[in-house]
Amino acid sequence: MNKLSTAMPGLTQLMEPTSTSSTTMTSSPPSTPVIGRNPASMSFSSIQGGTNPSSQTVTVTNSGSGTLSWSATSSTAWLTINGGTAASGTNAGSFSVGANISGLSVGSYSGNVVIAASGATNTPQSIPVTLSVTAAPTPTIGLSASSLSFNGVQGGSNPSAQALTISNSGAGTLNWSITENAPWLTPSVLSGTGSGSVS
Repeated sequence: MNKLSTAMPGLTQLMEPTSTSSTTMTSSPPSTPVIGRNPASMSFSSIQGGTNPSSQTVTVTNSGSGTLSWSATSSTAWLTINGGTAASGTNAGSFSVGANISGLSVGSYSGNVVIAASGATNTPQSIPVTLSVTAAPTPTIGLSASSLSFNGVQGGSNPSAQALTISNSGAGTLNWSITENAPWLTPSVLSGTGSGSVS
């Protein structure tokens, strides 16, 4: 056989075929989006009957892979998203959250901003929101004197005027007015705002 292999070199290749390596096919893991959001919570405060508090921004990111198609909704009527009730986006994005205090009584309120995305491993994500509505400040009238006394001589000149200082010893805005219950009393000023003086 050895002599035959020497005489016919091609015979060895026929008897011992060259081995071929097999190729292993590996599949990529499926894309898995993950909702990322900031901040984790929000709080607002305002005065009853005043203006709405400033809006705050929520940022959404995809901390996973693939495409994150998300939507955000509010859980209560006073909680607004972009001035309405919802927002949506793809992958990275942001939206504004506000509080509408119209018609709300003094007290504490709570709600949630809910972010959902189909296919995300951590959907939905909630951001708790609190709102504190406090009573409007109460003004208090402060006077420099609790009573005034005048002396005059019949047929003579009028007694000298006396000054009465008015101030706000409370909070908020004091809008005051003066009335008299006798015709011989002549106040120099009948109304004002905040601090003032009348003679």
